[in-house]
Amino acid sequence: MSNQAIKRLIGGLGTALVLVICGIIIGAHFMMERNLQRISIPNYVDVKSDGQGGYTFSLDVDRMIFSEHLIDPPASEQANYPEIAALKTLGVRASEHNGAYALETISTSTDAHFNETLKKGGIKLINTQWTWTKEQLAAKLNEARPAVKQFKYADYIRTKREADGAFTAALDLARLMREADVSETADPATDPGARAMRSLGIACTAQDGGYLLQATSTLSTINEDLAAAGVQIVGTSWTWTEAEMEAHLGTVETPKPYETAAPETQPPEEPEETPEEPEDTPAPTDEPEQNTPEPTKEAERSDDAIDTLYGFDQTDLRKAIRAAKEARYGSSLESSEVKYNYFAVGNDETEYANVFRIVYTITTSKGTEYLIADVYDVESETGYKAGDVHLEAVTDRGKAKSTEDLKAYKIHTLEGGSMVFDENKNKSPFDKDGLVMEKSLNEKLSYDELWNIPQTKDKTLLQLLGYARNEMFARGGHKFSDTSNYYKFYKQYKWYKPTGKVTADELAAMYPKTKDNITTIKFLEKLIKEG
Repeated sequence: MSNQAIKRLIGGLGTALVLVICGIIIGAHFMMERNLQRISIPNYVDVKSDGQGGYTFSLDVDRMIFSEHLIDPPASEQANYPEIAALKTLGVRASEHNGAYALETISTSTDAHFNETLKKGGIKLINTQWTWTKEQLAAKLNEARPAVKQFKYADYIRTKREADGAFTAALDLARLMREADVSETADPATDPGARAMRSLGIACTAQDGGYLLQATSTLSTINEDLAAAGVQIVGTSWTWTEAEMEAHLGTVETPKPYETAAPETQPPEEPEETPEEPEDTPAPTDEPEQNTPEPTKEAERSDDAIDTLYGFDQTDLRKAIRAAKEARYGSSLESSEVKYNYFAVGNDETEYANVFRIVYTITTSKGTEYLIADVYDVESETGYKAGDVHLEAVTDRGKAKSTEDLKAYKIHTLEGGSMVFDENKNKSPFDKDGLVMEKSLNEKLSYDELWNIPQTKDKTLLQLLGYARNEMFARGGHKFSDTSNYYKFYKQYKWYKPTGKVTADELAAMYPKTKDNITTIKFLEKLIKEG
């Protein structure tokens, strides 16, 4: 073979090799693209009327994370999931032209490699720019808007004649909630309809020859919140003569306490006993008033106080703290997040047997501050109320984080709701099939057993609750993204046979108990993250 022929052969082989390498690179790129979890932005954009013939738009990232089965880590773990942190910076921007709206996805992130961050986390955003016509917007608005029922406020007002002959008025809220199909036992923190209803009241003012009655609410967004629940209140201000006040004499029911909110996993509580009559006001003394708030419980060690959270259902305790927080801030509360969480165990010399503490980052219409919420001498009983909580607000982060006042105690830091106990520190939260709650497809889960999931040093309770929720979808055949942490975990088990996307409604059609179980787990996840 001549030298020229050899050169041509080598040149041809080199070209072929280059083409093969290029093909491998291109193929790998397409394989990577194919395995990315594609998230269509328009699916998670909420549309509302602005009341002036236009529309407002918002991107519901929390719904996206839930529907796409992504891990939703606590704030302290965000750094380990940069793709989730990136998603939480997303929003939408809209521009209107002749009634149609052009929308585009925007981000507040300063990450110059934003899309690469998402890709490394196995996520690709699609349909990031689109247009909705007048007709499409009207259709989406009608999809989101429940059928509106009108209620005349005066129909739910009952009056009472006092000893001096004057009248007072009260709202029969329990009957109004029932007839409006708003659950009396729903948690106001998670149910906008219940929150709106429970904010309602009535103001009764004596006038010449009669009374002025006016509907009241502690919420500035009451009309929008009621509309979201499919309710419209009409006739919110009117006058009644004394004869009409007499005609509306009657008693009202008290709505059931929201602590028994659905999904109910505990037996119904016994009705509370009638409170005792208040004591007479003590005679004034020359002693100066004490401005320091009294502790919620007596400053003595209780023999019944628990010394460990192992086996303890924290639901009532955390709900009581949340209720105290919301009562303090009312309608000015814009958002809250659990920043720090401690359980401090004392000894015979300490003032209290133990202290359960949550420190919140609170955002209000006036700014941001830290709220320290303590419950002293926690006992194994349930039924904690907002009155059991001692609150202190501070603006200094160092003071909020400090446990100097508990230096005589043994302090446990609860990361993601977790506390690794000696009793279960060597026990895996997963069974031989990789399941946290094997019975969840066919049996109802309780708060108690979810709190008692064995917690490890490498996975917080919050993360394990995510597995407990998503294993139901996995067993129902849901196909997670190939790069998803859940997919990587479940694919090692023979029982995992994905068939395609499975929604919560589709899963409930196959396994009815999963509907309540998913709601129960989501409630605890929210309680741990946001209080």
